[in-house]
Amino acid sequence: MLHILETLSDPGDPGKANEDAFGYAGGHLWVIDGATDVADGPLIGSETGAHWLAQRASRLFAGLAARHGADLRGLVRETLEALQRDFEQERLRVPNGRHEWPSAAMMLLHASEGWIRAANFADCGLVLLADGAAQAQIFGAQHNSREARAVSRTASLIRALAPGEEPFGNAAVMDYLRAARRRQNSKEGYWILGIDPEAAAHVRLAGFPLSRPATGLVFSDGFGSLVFDYHRYEPADFVRRAAAEGLQPLLAEIRKIEREEDPACLLWPRFKRHDDATAILFRVEP
Repeated sequence: MLHILETLSDPGDPGKANEDAFGYAGGHLWVIDGATDVADGPLIGSETGAHWLAQRASRLFAGLAARHGADLRGLVRETLEALQRDFEQERLRVPNGRHEWPSAAMMLLHASEGWIRAANFADCGLVLLADGAAQAQIFGAQHNSREARAVSRTASLIRALAPGEEPFGNAAVMDYLRAARRRQNSKEGYWILGIDPEAAAHVRLAGFPLSRPATGLVFSDGFGSLVFDYHRYEPADFVRRAAAEGLQPLLAEIRKIEREEDPACLLWPRFKRHDDATAILFRVEP
């Protein structure tokens, strides 16, 4: 049985739309992290393409989850098909290329019959800690630890910015990001939640048998950064602290690192000082 203990979703910039989304229904829960737009101009939605995709996918999961149960690939496939249809009906114009397609990272879970089943795209993560266990089980986040070449390139682009220049207003940064985004949902690139149903065949799946109760966290990379980027906690301790003190103290620690320790984004190279941060703390019993 699945119990939701606490949820949190905090925008990186309070003046902009939160491009993360989350939800839960029955034995399912999910976190979706919309990829910041690199489109050439407005494409869909009243906010951003990332916001549109994350919110629409979350509503689709909520409406379709019961029909699919433990068949997470089937749930993802039907969701992607609906996203494709909705995008074609609602878009403001034809995209100029694949780099304009809205996309998102995702972690989707289903708990039933002594199992946690998970489906993942990109760097949303799951950390699951069984009662009495010394080590946690991890899924999702570790698949997308940024390779040294990408970190180095990000750092060089950040260092090259003029004083006060925003990364997403810089031509070299946008060229780099658009080139990466053109590789989405292709054999030469990577697979991600978006408007291409073919991605369902490539969603990562995992299963975790439950012999005893467990506590877990599902999160966007903006929340998981405390473990997987800033390395302040081991995964098991991450869950233990969340269970003992709640999610807000962990968020405060993330924002303190971003604001006080690395406001220039050079110690931990990144294009946004503060990322949207979303997490679900849950308890599951066999």
